[in-house]
Amino acid sequence: MNHSNKKLTAWTMAAALGLSLAPVSVQAEEVVQPELVARVKKIIEADGYQFKDLNDNGELDPYEDWRLSAEERAEDLLGRMDATQKAAQMVHLTLVSSKESWFTENNVGFALVYEYIFDNAAEAAKRTNEIQELSESSALGIPIVFSMDTEAGAAFVSDATFLPDEVNQGAANDADLVAQLNTILKEELMAVGVRMALSPDADLITDPRWGRNQECYSEDSEVVQNLIVAAVQALQGGSELTSDSVIATVKHFPGAGAQTGGVDGTPLTIQEDSIDLHLAGFKAAIDAGVAAVMPYGYSTVPYLGGDAVENSADQSAAVMTDLLRGELGYTGIIQTDWGLNFVGATNAGADILGGAGARSTRQLAEEVDEARLTDACRRILIAKFQLGIFENPYVDETKVGEIVGSEAHKAVAKEAAARSFTLVKYENAAPLTGEKIVVAGSLAQDIRALNSGWTAKEPIEIEGTTILDAISEKAGADQVTYIETAADVPADLTGVTAIAVVGEKSGTHDPEWGADTLEFPEEQTALISALKEAGANVVAVVVMNRAYVLTPVAEAADTVLLVYRPGVTCGAQAVADALYGETSITGKLPFQIPGSMDQVLAQREDLPKDIDAPLYEYGYGIDVESFGA
Repeated sequence: MNHSNKKLTAWTMAAALGLSLAPVSVQAEEVVQPELVARVKKIIEADGYQFKDLNDNGELDPYEDWRLSAEERAEDLLGRMDATQKAAQMVHLTLVSSKESWFTENNVGFALVYEYIFDNAAEAAKRTNEIQELSESSALGIPIVFSMDTEAGAAFVSDATFLPDEVNQGAANDADLVAQLNTILKEELMAVGVRMALSPDADLITDPRWGRNQECYSEDSEVVQNLIVAAVQALQGGSELTSDSVIATVKHFPGAGAQTGGVDGTPLTIQEDSIDLHLAGFKAAIDAGVAAVMPYGYSTVPYLGGDAVENSADQSAAVMTDLLRGELGYTGIIQTDWGLNFVGATNAGADILGGAGARSTRQLAEEVDEARLTDACRRILIAKFQLGIFENPYVDETKVGEIVGSEAHKAVAKEAAARSFTLVKYENAAPLTGEKIVVAGSLAQDIRALNSGWTAKEPIEIEGTTILDAISEKAGADQVTYIETAADVPADLTGVTAIAVVGEKSGTHDPEWGADTLEFPEEQTALISALKEAGANVVAVVVMNRAYVLTPVAEAADTVLLVYRPGVTCGAQAVADALYGETSITGKLPFQIPGSMDQVLAQREDLPKDIDAPLYEYGYGIDVESFGA
């Protein structure tokens, strides 16, 4: 393989070949030579311009001609592909390890990066470039698109900016702020070569038991619509894909918040009077030009009838073909969730197959009508041409460190966390500066709890600052006493402020406490009670992924501050700043807070804001300019 880097810009080509930089009119349109980067295939000249000879035949073919539209180029390329090659473009493999033949011989279309690129941003860029080089060496030279689960930012790269989860963004409820966060996400993904974000989530929060509420914006449909549009357009740079876009993937269609009993992967309980509420965020995303939609891979949708009664949403024609394409008029890419029945998903209307592998291509070619493969592949190729990766799929490994995890990005992440914090009780608060304080609870030392579980998995270590460390740094280590359990609480804490960090550990589909309860475990309520009985002024800092039954905490603590999932990178520092009065607290509840499990059991899984007389109503929050002042 030729590993030389044949990089030609308009300037370098003009200098080397004596070409004029004056724009040339082709079909009465301005033509500007794009930057070409080739590591394997040759660069050829036609009409005074430069092109990549992707199929290595020495001629300029229409799909290699960047002057043509994405649609024209895709149509030409489709005519050069057999059924197996079309099926390979639909493969979205999970990149835990790498095998050259997947990219050289199979030329698969997509790869979810996961921990494969976690080491650091520079290594991530190097590895994606290496695979793009392998893809370029394939028969047709079709570039691959790398994707990432991005609920917590580009958090499968160790030194990326881990952003506050969507639940925090919903508590802040500022579309401009959401746009800033997704612009950061786009910049950091593009820097390491990732061009597809498996976010944002348009799911409406309707059942507090569902563990994935942390990945959702709000229980209010209008809020979801406003924020989802901001996220999509920031990621894509507008309503159409360009060379400055990351594909936004809105999920989980038709709305995964309505899980039976709040248990993830159970049938969705959406009904006639709730379907429009759940679809509203997706409709807004479609109107905003979202490039990809992901139906949920773990739940059926009985309300829709047909094959949605027995098949998960991403295996259902009723969901994808009838509802999404037919009723909603969506013409973009349908990306499945991660599954196993790839033939069934394709026949039901899916375009990209999450979890498929190179071996899947033969089965798809044999068992799916080629017209269906062509239909799916056409959408994929058009998107790739629009992204500009046929001309340059590579990233600059020398500049990635200037972008990923930059101080400017961290500052926005910290601001977003701070603006999400929500006070639901505020009594007896005292200034903490210069005072000896107690920090209590095991979650105070848990870095991972600051984000949802969509980060590199254990045993990989995630670096960051815990809430205990952030407070100790703010107060001075000699001013802070750490207490883990109620048994460790001293007899007399009169006049001392005790910050008790409670809630659930990090998770994804299955929350730590399960779906059966939203009540705090006894060891956490006992800790708060012991601190109070010892005479402390108790500030409960609640790290939360969903709406807990806060009643015992609110009764025992003097102050209750909800911080949700504020982000590994800067979330703990934002908590410390808020408690030390350096930032105002203005967040509002993105969901109702139940007063008891009886209230939770009485509400419908598919309807928002239907808890009767909740402990705290949706949108509640006490504004405080400076804590303890």
